[in-house]
Amino acid sequence: MLSPNEEILLRNFAEQTKADIQNAIKTKRITKFGAVNSSGRLHDSVEIIYTDNGFKILANGYINTLIWGRRPGSFPPISPIESWIKEKPISTDKPIKSLAYAIATKMQKEGNMVWRTHKGQNSGLLEDALKQDKFDAFVQLIASKAVEGLTDNIVTAFDIKA
Repeated sequence: MLSPNEEILLRNFAEQTKADIQNAIKTKRITKFGAVNSSGRLHDSVEIIYTDNGFKILANGYINTLIWGRRPGSFPPISPIESWIKEKPISTDKPIKSLAYAIATKMQKEGNMVWRTHKGQNSGLLEDALKQDKFDAFVQLIASKAVEGLTDNIVTAFDIKA
């Protein structure tokens, strides 16, 4: 169980990590067309769930498609593509349904833009937000606070005068 000070540190770290993820969604260019935040839904879906021993950060499931891409093969659903077209500033004479079908056909044959850009590798969308050194620094901070608390308890228990 975390001490009250450790709990504050954990919550601050969780909030900063969430903010870093949201910033990456808003600003990280993973294709030649820029960041992936066309509607703001993914950004707004990022949430923290606190557990007994830490936290989880959740987001809309399609974030995996923005990290790894959609490989060629199966025909993707049309309605999310239609929504995406409506949210983007796309100027076309084609009806939205026809354009969505054309995009879906290309995705079926070649994968989505993330897949084609990164060749099925991690797009790096969350690379900066989830750098290992941030977590290592947090673990060090929690460990040092735990040692400080333990030392204070020993000093108090044995009535040691400084």
